[in-house]
Amino acid sequence: MLNILAKFLLAATSLSPILGAVAINQYAQGKPWHEWLLWLLIGVLLVLICWGVLKYSANHIQTQQLTISEFDNKDYEILAFLIAYLLPFISAEDMAFTGDWLTGLYILFIIILVIAHSGAFHFNPVMSLLGYHFYKIKTSTRRSVILISRRELSLNGITLDSVKLARNVYLDTEHKRC
Repeated sequence: MLNILAKFLLAATSLSPILGAVAINQYAQGKPWHEWLLWLLIGVLLVLICWGVLKYSANHIQTQQLTISEFDNKDYEILAFLIAYLLPFISAEDMAFTGDWLTGLYILFIIILVIAHSGAFHFNPVMSLLGYHFYKIKTSTRRSVILISRRELSLNGITLDSVKLARNVYLDTEHKRC
């Protein structure tokens, strides 16, 4: 299972689309490159961190088998996540954290803490961009868990290797190709 730092990093990576939106917003307003480039670079760095945490997890956490008795695709929840976090850019004229960059960082930090504490880091748009799907599954023991997988599940009854990322959250290792 991931430690607190890894969970915090996965929660932080889910906010990279917001940082990209801030950078694009500042660029569109004609701001100089030094005001928007840092937001863009941090967003790209967070995407790389997400990929790295998933790859590390698949290769270094002890695997366990999950047999799927039922599953429900939850990919659509990413859309709700993106709408909730990017909606201010549609309704605000200037959402660029221009007053004080520390205020912007504080707001992002609070959002990251809430995501990490609530355990919602697994509904991460960056993981979706990296090709992952999100499933609510029932195991053969009738336990409900979240499965993050690159596979598109189509049949019940399959058994797969996985690693436990958090309480009730598993990553399909799919031969450890992340």
